[in-house]
This record gives sequence, structure tokens and C-alpha cells, in this order.
Amino acid sequence: MPEIHVEHLVKSFGTNRVLDDVSFTVRDKEFLTLLGPSGCGKSTTLMSIAGFQSPEQGVIRCGDDTFFDAGARINSPAEQRSLGIVFQSYAIWPHLTVAGNVAFPLKIRRQGKQVIKSRVAEVLDLVEMGAYANRYPYQLSGGQQQRVALARALAYSPGVLLLDEPFSNLDAKLRERARAWLKQLQHSLGLTTVFVTHDQDEAMAMSDRIVVMDDGRILRSGTPESVYGEPVDRRVAEFVGQCNFLTGTVRTGPEGECLLFTPEFPDGITVRGHRDGADGSLATVAVRPEDITFTDAAGGGPEPTILDTSYLGDHYQSRVSVGGLELIVRSRTRPSADVLGVQIPPEVATFVD
Repeated sequence: MPEIHVEHLVKSFGTNRVLDDVSFTVRDKEFLTLLGPSGCGKSTTLMSIAGFQSPEQGVIRCGDDTFFDAGARINSPAEQRSLGIVFQSYAIWPHLTVAGNVAFPLKIRRQGKQVIKSRVAEVLDLVEMGAYANRYPYQLSGGQQQRVALARALAYSPGVLLLDEPFSNLDAKLRERARAWLKQLQHSLGLTTVFVTHDQDEAMAMSDRIVVMDDGRILRSGTPESVYGEPVDRRVAEFVGQCNFLTGTVRTGPEGECLLFTPEFPDGITVRGHRDGADGSLATVAVRPEDITFTDAAGGGPEPTILDTSYLGDHYQSRVSVGGLELIVRSRTRPSADVLGVQIPPEVATFVD
């Protein structure tokens, strides 16, 4: 399967610049997710790759084919790009049967009747919808309609699969099953895939790599583990999971470690990584709720006050006031009345800008 290269895309709607120098590469057989809040530019990026939007600047290449090059005035029509696309609304035709929907892209490519019949049966079996070939969309559940849309996208063996929030119309339980099934299918077919979502859980569960976007720009790119563990940008830390932020003075410790001192943690927090020339300067770090622990000994700072605790199935989540700072803490057990302190272990805090 081909790689996708997106280089320096710029796109505006009126005076609103929705893509501002967007560049990334989707590797062969990779599942890459564009993640971000509504209006961040992720769907516009996907639609530009698909050929439904035309940027003012930039280049889009798929393997050896150049789909778009603003400088060279190349802009291949969507139907000439070997891409399979599944939209948020599924966009399946209500007047056609399941088989008719899947056959449609093959008919417009003038495939023979026997070829179409064979391929439709093959793809419907692939998405476990062979028994529903003669049904109409209104006779299907949301999850079944989604599979029909996916079968139609796969019908003509595209080199790349583009998915624009395909699970947004499904309930939570069905969405969880659908994403596991789709990831397994993508892996078995070896499809190069670009997935758009605002759901961080989907991005974390399905992606080989995540590109986090906001205001038309890429804020962070990396594996799910690296984006979650080292967000770098405060907006990434806020959007991908919950996070606590502490601001204080940076000092170098006796063994060269980087320490952050705050009124709540006067003994210092050992921060992962270093900042050259930052000694004595103010900085902000991000700490995930599951990385903070309760202790039955005073921590040298203000005594914590547990404001409330919620049971969330596999963990407890507490709001804790430490001096003037409010922290979110996750724990396997409900915190007891003996809590005298909270502790941030070494190198779980990371610097954010």
C-alpha cells in the first residue's frame, strides 16, 4: 500500500484560515489518526486528501501519484484518486439494497457484471454482511449501515482508506466493538488508513500514530504512548486525557536532575527531561491524575483536603485541594480519612508550553 505525503497545506474559508502549514506523512500500512476538537481542521485535511477540498497552497502525494500541487496547478478529481472513503453520515443510498450500494462504485468504473457480483459478495463477507445483501438501509441498524459504507469503500480495492468520524452515530457499547473490529480488519488487509476523530479514546485505542491538531495547526505527532506521556503542549495535555498543571520555579538538583518548586510541593518535584538555561525561571508541568498518590504522612507542604470522590468502575477519582491548588487524583482504592499528603513520584511530571 502507498504512503501519503501531505506538505505545507494552507486552506481558508473567507478570512478564516482553517489549515495553516499542515505537513505529515502516513506510512505504508499505518493507521494514523487526526485528532482534535471541532473546527481544528482535521476534516478539512481529510477532505483535501480525498479531493473534495482544494487548498490554496501545498502538495498531496500518494505513492508515486501527485494528487495535488498548488504550485504546479495539479488537482486530480476525487474519482481519479484510488481512495476508499467512509463519511460520518455513511452516505449510503436509501433506494438501493446493500448489494446495490456496494456495487455502485464498481458500476461507475464500468466493471463487468460477473466481476461486480463476485466482488460484492467477497466484500460483504469481509465485513460480515453477506446475509444482508438484499436488504435496504432502513432495515439495518446503525452498526450494520456503517459496515455497508465500509464495504462500499473497499469494493474497488483502494490503496488508501479515509475515515471521517465513522463511529459518531453509534452508541458507546457498539462504538467500542466497531473500533476493535475495524482495527483488526485494517491490520489484516494492510490498508494505509487516515482516521479523523475528536474522541481521544478512539484515537488511543486504534492508532499506530496520532496527529493532534488545533486552530489549523499540528501541535503534536507521535505514538499514543508518547502523545499521552509527553504531550509537550498544554493544549495537547488538556485534550488527550485529564491533566493537572503546576507552575513553579525550576532548579537543578544535586545530581543534575530538574526540579520544580511550588508552594504546595516545597521539597520539589523531579521533572522528566531538562531545560537548558532554565535555572530560576518559571515553568509549567503536566501531571496525569493516575501518577499522583496519596500518603499517610505529611508531605512538607499544605495538608490536602479531599473535596469529593467518585467511583468510576475500575478506579476512584478524587478532587483534592492542596493549598490554593486543586488536583485530580485517580486511585485503585477509595482514599481514607488518614490521608495526610499527596506525592508526585520522580519523573512523572513533564514540561508543557
